Amino acid sequence: IAAYEDKSDKFDMFFKKVTSTILNQIETLKNIATEFSNFAKMPKAENEKILINDLVSSVHDLFRKREDVDIYLIVPIDELFVFCDKNQMIRVLNNLINNSIQAIPEHRKGKIDIQLGQKNNFAFISIKDNGIGINEDMREKVFLPNFTTKNSGTGLGLAMCRQIIESVNGKIYFISEINVG
Repeated sequence: IAAYEDKSDKFDMFFKKVTSTILNQIETLKNIATEFSNFAKMPKAENEKILINDLVSSVHDLFRKREDVDIYLIVPIDELFVFCDKNQMIRVLNNLINNSIQAIPEHRKGKIDIQLGQKNNFAFISIKDNGIGINEDMREKVFLPNFTTKNSGTGLGLAMCRQIIESVNGKIYFISEINVG
């Protein structure tokens, strides 16, 4: 207000900075509201037999052209079918890959390996990043609603992933090494 009343040269700079901050906060609040809403009323799953090879490949295609991260994909030649909701599985993969990208420090060239495979008649998807890892004291909280290690976000993404994966009798877990990923 003082910069405005004094007709200060710095008013334009202050105005732009404050406006940008307000818009960012509004966007953050909008995202939080959306995530809470989505988590509270997950749509009824439309489970069907899907070719998981194609689904994983299509999600990889969304991310692979990033300049800041090299994202590699390994899929088997054999077709792997799973029984799940296609849209929910896309949400899970998008969330996990986004989390991997966000876990990589700005000063480090990102590398994410996505692998689809089969073990004991079960399909598995592995997503490995070279991010900062998760501290030992936080590991048991990772899949709990409202828990986050980030400055922004709702902490619902991994809880949602867990809910979706377990609803189709799957398992979700992680292995972490500090400063390795």
